[in-house]
Amino acid sequence: MLKQFLFSSALILLLTSCNKNTVFSEVKIANRYTISVADYMQPCSDIQKDASLQYQNIEKDIYMIVIDEKKKMIQDYNLEYDIDTYFKNITSKGFSESISDGKISIPGRQEINGHKALIADVTGKVEKNEVYYKLALIETSYAFYQILIWANAQNKEKFESDMVTMIESFKELPISKSELPELKVRDSLSITSPVN
Repeated sequence: MLKQFLFSSALILLLTSCNKNTVFSEVKIANRYTISVADYMQPCSDIQKDASLQYQNIEKDIYMIVIDEKKKMIQDYNLEYDIDTYFKNITSKGFSESISDGKISIPGRQEINGHKALIADVTGKVEKNEVYYKLALIETSYAFYQILIWANAQNKEKFESDMVTMIESFKELPISKSELPELKVRDSLSITSPVN
C-alpha cells in the first residue's frame, strides 16, 4: 500500500513538473538571424537602442537583447577583431558602466550552429539589486552577435536553463556575398614571382 502511494506521488510529481516546461517560439529578425524566445517573454523597444532584438517580462524580471555588429562596418573603422579581442572589448567597456561589483567568469568556448561562440556568466549589482547575466558572443563571417539575457540573481536556478536554450537556438540566415567583409591579403602572405 505504501509502495503504491509513493509510486502514485512520484508519478503525479513527474507529470506536474512536465507541465511546467517552457515553450519556445522561433523569432526571425530582419532576414539576418533566428532565435527561439521563451513564451513568457514579450517584445519591447526600450531596453537598448542598438539592439536588433529586445524581449522582456517585467513581472518575472527577466530581459533579453541581441546586438549585432557587422564586420564590414568594423573593417571600415580599420579595426581588426577576432572573437577573443571582441569579447575583451565588450566586457571591459559595457559592463563597468552599468554594473557595480561586476564579476565575469572565464568564457566557455563552444560552437553554436557551426559558429564560434564564447559564453560567460556575469554577476553584479544594478541599482542595488543583485543581477545574473548570461552573455554569449557569436562570430560569423558576417558579424559579431552579442546575446545578453539577465534576471534577478535570486532567479538564476529558475531561468538559467531557458537562457542556455535561447542562446543555443541562434541561427544566422544566409547572407549575400556583397554584405560580407573584404578579405585582406597580408603583405607577409603575398605571393612573389621567383627571380631567375
